[in-house]
Amino acid sequence: MAEVILQHVDKTYPGGVKAVIDANLEIADREFVVLVGPSGCGKSTTLRMVAGLEEISGGTITIGGRVVNDVPPKDRDIAMVFQNYALYPHMSVFENMAFGLKLRRYPKEEIKQRVMEAAQILGISELLERKPKALSGGQRQRVAVGRAIVRKPAAFLFDEPLSNLDAKMRVEMRVELNKLHQRLSSTMIYVTHDQVEAMTLGDRIVIMEKGLIQQIGSPLSVYDEPYNQFVASFIGTPPMNFMDGKLEQAGAGIVFKDENGLVVPIGEDSAKKLTGHVGREVRMGIRPEHVHDQESATRLALAAPLTATVDVVEALGHEKVIYFSAGAHHFIGKLEAHVPVEVGQKIALAFDANKIHVFDKGSGKNLTCRVPQYQEADRSHETVKASA
Repeated sequence: MAEVILQHVDKTYPGGVKAVIDANLEIADREFVVLVGPSGCGKSTTLRMVAGLEEISGGTITIGGRVVNDVPPKDRDIAMVFQNYALYPHMSVFENMAFGLKLRRYPKEEIKQRVMEAAQILGISELLERKPKALSGGQRQRVAVGRAIVRKPAAFLFDEPLSNLDAKMRVEMRVELNKLHQRLSSTMIYVTHDQVEAMTLGDRIVIMEKGLIQQIGSPLSVYDEPYNQFVASFIGTPPMNFMDGKLEQAGAGIVFKDENGLVVPIGEDSAKKLTGHVGREVRMGIRPEHVHDQESATRLALAAPLTATVDVVEALGHEKVIYFSAGAHHFIGKLEAHVPVEVGQKIALAFDANKIHVFDKGSGKNLTCRVPQYQEADRSHETVKASA
């Protein structure tokens, strides 16, 4: 296996469209890293540059200690799994999995051994004689992964491999990919727009927007300490609640106050980071699971400063997702399943002061973030131009 390093990597298309801007990323040997972001953020372009399917406009890509800027895809010692499976319809499962090895003139016995081993790992041994048209979507994806496994590459690259599967099959394949990574101990780079896939699969996740890496970290650290408002809004389902207002001093503490007079106390640890921002216009953020009803608020000794109207109730069995409105404000909360709530009901809401995030309205930066951040793009450096 091998580490993969991107240093100041850029991709600019004809016409000046910047798809990837100053990407810096170190992926350790045997690490599972997920690139996640909305459509058009540059994640697939980044993956394709690592694979050699896209030329880089600047910077350096290193795989296993070797700079691969000018190395063709077939010589980079990587294997890629695509969204559309890319199986040959006239070939059997065995032939599809063996095809790349045959092109490289591996001995027949070794090809058979590698295919049988991969089929056993993926649980598709009984499908080896079938053609792709006789397989389900999940089975086809397993064959596509098996074709990559037989190569025994330095790194596996996955480009949204589960997006064509139904919800149940996506969950099953996520589990299978997790098991596969543990079994192979391989370097894996995975691209998805699905944050659930990112949070459940990655040792670390890389959040991208508009060609820029916004934050890198473990799923939990990114969720708990989003670097900016974009990351906070993108990671988490349902998304974080936001309110505009101002920071004010209140005795020894700091509170958030909106134009309608709603006052929300800020937790002590966060308040220490905000002492230089009193009087500033900000955007407050709070995740749905940190919005509490009166019963929960009393149990946690929280003040309930807001009365809201229940607009929608989504009963999910283990919990309820509630959509509230209070004047111009709209909130989403996650309440315990047993809490009696009905549409149109008035309900007192409390916010956990220790879980509040405060963002600068201009830059979107999280003023209460407590983890090291990925440095914003430094465009002053001289990029190393990739050769054609």
